[in-house]
Amino acid sequence: ENNTQRMTTNKASMSFFSDNFWHTRSPVYGLRGVVSSSQPLASEAGMRILQMGGNAADAAVAAAAALNVTQPCSTGIGGDMFAIYYDASSKSVKGINGSGRCPKALTIDKLNEIGIQGEKIPSQSVHCITVPGAAQGWCDVINDWGKLDLNQVLKPAIELAEEGFPVAPKASSWWSSNFYQLKPYPNVNELSINGRAPLPGEIFKNPGLGRTFRMLA
Repeated sequence: ENNTQRMTTNKASMSFFSDNFWHTRSPVYGLRGVVSSSQPLASEAGMRILQMGGNAADAAVAAAAALNVTQPCSTGIGGDMFAIYYDASSKSVKGINGSGRCPKALTIDKLNEIGIQGEKIPSQSVHCITVPGAAQGWCDVINDWGKLDLNQVLKPAIELAEEGFPVAPKASSWWSSNFYQLKPYPNVNELSINGRAPLPGEIFKNPGLGRTFRMLA
């Protein structure tokens, strides 16, 4: 009877933890703001901006730039961005579409001229890339809604790029599985360590991206 009772109690305990804890995340509370991202270093970058007196718009751009450094497989200044901003004072929601368009001179005739036929552009072709909109989008977010200047907002990401950061396991996995796409290009060394993707915990530096951020700032 005691064994049966213990088994019933254990099952009940397992059910309680499974239903209430194992498949959920605890809420996060804070008195000085909260920044959420897929990378702790990017969230830290956003929090630094809030502590400097920046607002949510400033912190969002800081976190996005830090993600560009720490998770280059996921996001970056060479792509697009989208932002939704809530202004508490006016109780209004505003947005920015920072997606780039097809280059103006890239016509169907031009594609045919360089040997690209059919309904699709090859995924590895430079011509399938739209004009990047992220850089202008970041600038617009800061100019329209931010409190700090872009030089301050990009400082955490610049430090990560120039001084280095420990590569997270998930980022290392993505990096490694997609590294074959980088190999054919002459600047592959900018995103590799000794000709390979960085391992979890390795310190990686990207001074070229740091220079780009400094030019933008």
